[in-house]
Amino acid sequence: MHILNAVYGDSTGGRWNATLKTGELLAQRGHRVTFLVAPEDAAKVPDYAGRGIEVVTMRNSGHYDLIASWRARRLIRDCKVDVVIAHSGRAIHMLKRAAPSSVPVVAFNHSHNIKRTLRADAFFCITPYMKQIIDAATGGAKPAFVISNAVSVPDEALLERPANPVFTVGAMARMAPNKGVADLVEALGLLDREGVAFRAVIAGDGEVRAALGARVAELGLQDKVHFPGWIKADQKQAFYRDADVICFTSESDVQPLVILESFAWGKALIGTDVPGPSSCYTHEDTALVVPPKNPRTLADALTRLARDQALCETLGRRARAYAIANYADDVIGAALEKHLRLLIDRTASR
Repeated sequence: MHILNAVYGDSTGGRWNATLKTGELLAQRGHRVTFLVAPEDAAKVPDYAGRGIEVVTMRNSGHYDLIASWRARRLIRDCKVDVVIAHSGRAIHMLKRAAPSSVPVVAFNHSHNIKRTLRADAFFCITPYMKQIIDAATGGAKPAFVISNAVSVPDEALLERPANPVFTVGAMARMAPNKGVADLVEALGLLDREGVAFRAVIAGDGEVRAALGARVAELGLQDKVHFPGWIKADQKQAFYRDADVICFTSESDVQPLVILESFAWGKALIGTDVPGPSSCYTHEDTALVVPPKNPRTLADALTRLARDQALCETLGRRARAYAIANYADDVIGAALEKHLRLLIDRTASR
């Protein structure tokens, strides 16, 4: 297959990483991939020399840029593209106008805001909840498949961690009001007052970072709670290896990579019961699930894991097995290939 893989507009964070991973997984399976991005995003693209991925830049001024669609149509024709994957509303609008009827345009939905993606011929949804939203909006008239984000599962040998002298809590999130990091700080304050020894590493940054730091100081937790900022890929090994538990505390979200990475590293997870992310884990099996915006319940779950190392290990072992079976690169790569072929065949049979 020759796949055109494109993103415009919101080409940041998890969406950007998922777009790159989609192309990489398909190229690894022997398919030809053309990665289409705006010129201003070209510097963020890895060096794909010799990896079966061609990078093409094309300007696009918005959803109704007809000149961009004309140029994209020429690209699809000249490159003999078989199928298009578009990861943003702007890319879908441009490429749906550009693609001939013989080339299906697939929206890869990374957000619950699906309005601008509905023109696509088919949908890849990263969670079952997102598929429900798509099916409700289309009346089930267009194909929609659940294909999760992918995670690279580390080798077993990398999981060995030093014996921590103190229970270690990890979290990684954009520090925005809806991410629940303030609830985690309050829960850590409760642990401290109740005599539970711990240290915490809360990675990330954002608009409430200063307020969180001020609250940590008010609670007297400066020596126990650390804010390293965003950590790079080569720093994640130490972050996950050293943690006893990872906390996902959002009030609303889609499918944060921290959940999948936590599973891949075999870590006990505490996750909030919110639509989308909660489809990734099961209470008492692969995680402890708590209501959002509830520091008391979060603190209780942390205390339970701090006092039960066997439970930490059991949750982590089950989570890793689940990640290997459902989220690993080879599993998601095979799912992408299977469903793209199905859509190409379905289009050709019309």
